[in-house]
Amino acid sequence: GFIVKVKKILESICVNCGKLKADISPIQILPTKFVTSVIPKIVWAVVWAHCKTKMVCEPDDPKEEGTDPDNEELKKGHGGCGHTQPQIRKEGLKLFVQYKKTKDDDDEVKSMQPDKRLITPSEVY
Repeated sequence: GFIVKVKKILESICVNCGKLKADISPIQILPTKFVTSVIPKIVWAVVWAHCKTKMVCEPDDPKEEGTDPDNEELKKGHGGCGHTQPQIRKEGLKLFVQYKKTKDDDDEVKSMQPDKRLITPSEVY
């Protein structure tokens, strides 16, 4: 239904910057004719399957300072922010975000940040 589609979209985009979590240009699974016209449902399934496993919004690769910018090809970057991503959980008609705790967090940070919280429509927009 509708909530499942919204959940899949939220699993594919960054909660901080709103861009796709991963650069999908290296995905060469589907032929071009499928991507452009034939089966958008399959294309969406491939993009979602690629992005749902990413737990960090992929930032651009840092540029090397020794290279000449005039001679190198202009590579369009993904433009991600590097923010850690939560897991999106659905309970009934509500969507919750849940951040995984890292091992190096101390007890004070764990108590300040809730494990699971309701995500509001204003946060999604």
